Amino acid sequence: MWVSREEVRVHALEALAHVGAPTEGVESLSALLERLGAVSRAIVILDSGAIHHHGPSIYGRIRAACKGCRLILLCAQSSRGLIREAMEAGVYGCVVEPYAPWEIQTMVRHILADFDHELVSTGKPLPKAKAADEMPHS
Repeated sequence: MWVSREEVRVHALEALAHVGAPTEGVESLSALLERLGAVSRAIVILDSGAIHHHGPSIYGRIRAACKGCRLILLCAQSSRGLIREAMEAGVYGCVVEPYAPWEIQTMVRHILADFDHELVSTGKPLPKAKAADEMPHS
């Protein structure tokens, strides 16, 4: 997860804790891309601040680093104009401020179910994920 606003990052981490999925925060685009290069699938949560800072090319850079990743955009009210562009770029979904926990949790659950379905249909094992308490949080 790469969320530029700390209060949003904390809120998203709290919402994800109820899903039971391991989480990991990164502090920069380069750290995110490096981490994604080591996995075949991931759920990437970005906020609109990251898009404003790096531009829409960020979506392609993330996909190049991890072909099997799914992106969720946390969009500030003032940045609603980014939603169409994000969806056209293949972002799985957008959650608009105030970021209801159930919206984040539901998207993550659906993506995890998709990953499980892909695993069953391809027969390819996924890399073992670290437990949430083994991963650094930010």
